[in-house]
Amino acid sequence: MMLTLGVFSLVLYTSCKNKCGSTTCQNNGTCSSNVCVCPIGYSGNSCQTGWSTACIGTYNCTRGTCSPAVTGAKTWQSAVTADATNGGYTIDISNFNNSNTTVVATIDSTNADLSQDILISPAAGTYGIHATGTYKVINGVGTITLNFTTAIAGGTTYICDMGMVKQ
Repeated sequence: MMLTLGVFSLVLYTSCKNKCGSTTCQNNGTCSSNVCVCPIGYSGNSCQTGWSTACIGTYNCTRGTCSPAVTGAKTWQSAVTADATNGGYTIDISNFNNSNTTVVATIDSTNADLSQDILISPAAGTYGIHATGTYKVINGVGTITLNFTTAIAGGTTYICDMGMVKQ
């Protein structure tokens, strides 16, 4: 009898520990005063939405100006996917700058204008891409705008901008 009561109590406790009023907090959210408090990278009344979720999709990309000038195609497609180490706030951008390179970007929390900041940083001590920009829905379509710097072996540094429009 005591064993049955103990097992029942344990099951009841585990099923209720993430409850927050009538909501179950997801993605390791915790409950405070009947409101889910979301960990970094998640939002929503039950912490159900990763900051990166809105960005995921296929994009038509356009490279704007570069200094020094860059030759080659100025339009291409890139895919944005959740990063394998995703904590709700990282994405992979494939074919970045039409280069067959995949970069990892960090999404910051939603700003007052509902845009989200995006940051791409190269690994320490390596040549690579550094970019800042935003994700924003414009006229119902997800749009990423980035200003980036890329340094290549030999010391040449390019400063460019590009736009990405979700299909």
